[in-house]
Amino acid sequence: MKGKDEYKKRVYFLIDFAISENNLKTDNPYIKDYIGLAFDISKKINFRFPKELHRKVCKFCYGIRTSKNTKVRTITENKNHKKQRYLKIHCLECDKIKKIALK
Repeated sequence: MKGKDEYKKRVYFLIDFAISENNLKTDNPYIKDYIGLAFDISKKINFRFPKELHRKVCKFCYGIRTSKNTKVRTITENKNHKKQRYLKIHCLECDKIKKIALK
């Protein structure tokens, strides 16, 4: 059985490989499969993705977020009489919205 560190290295490798393939603009049909496999491995070993990876990848459609397929906005909401700022990331491929709290 592999250790947790080896699985973490594999997760980072799969995500980095998928992003590099996307940057090279090769029409690789397996990019979403690589990301899906990385998410499955992380669930198996109870590994939480770092913030920088969560902002690069959509967890619903396993697509890589680029300026062409996402909209990014900052919004302010009143929550418990306090203003809270959020980063709103809208994926145009699966039409899902992710909100990330800003400090």
